[in-house]
Amino acid sequence: MKMEISFFPPEYTYPFEINGESKNIVEFSCYIDGEFSDAHEDFFCKWMEIPDYYPIYSLAEIYDFQQAEYEELFELHNIKFTYTKGSRKDTFFVKAIISNPKQFKEYFPYLHGNGSMLNLSLGSLNQDIFRLEEREYESPYPVKRTKKNQTRLVKIKWVAHTPIITLTESSTMFWVGYDGDYITAFSNNKHFSTVEFLQKIMPEKVELVRIEYGGL
Repeated sequence: MKMEISFFPPEYTYPFEINGESKNIVEFSCYIDGEFSDAHEDFFCKWMEIPDYYPIYSLAEIYDFQQAEYEELFELHNIKFTYTKGSRKDTFFVKAIISNPKQFKEYFPYLHGNGSMLNLSLGSLNQDIFRLEEREYESPYPVKRTKKNQTRLVKIKWVAHTPIITLTESSTMFWVGYDGDYITAFSNNKHFSTVEFLQKIMPEKVELVRIEYGGL
């Protein structure tokens, strides 16, 4: 099978804060020859069969109505997990430790599906590089508020947990991108620096095809 990839510069912005440098940012497309394909799930599950990648640490922000389903999955497959209140009132951050390829195969469709819902889905090889930090936020535009028959414009402020990713010299992290259309790797491993190096760690019968995206 063919897997289309693109290389990105570090100045792109993402829905999480990164501490440290990522030398290589590689996007793996979920499209093949312009058509969406479920083959990427099989691709990533085969790629993650390498024992040296484990444990894999995952951080995902899910809706509260998904909580029971995730708990059932984790308990059925003995996946360790914890919850923290999310960045919105109806969400939770769920942090999971994936110990082997069998657990990854069961959990990856959930991670990809969560990213397809525009929710945060991250995974890190070997290292727990995720932490949550409370931050105060302010709305960019004022809204009308009425008190004692007086109306004025105010900017809404609130406190929410923010995902912080701390990359080291040996970090490799994956992010399920917007709408689940692609999966981006952030890595300081030299195997992610060129198509030729990356091809060496691909599963059998996978051919990487570099595409130029956004004029890069």
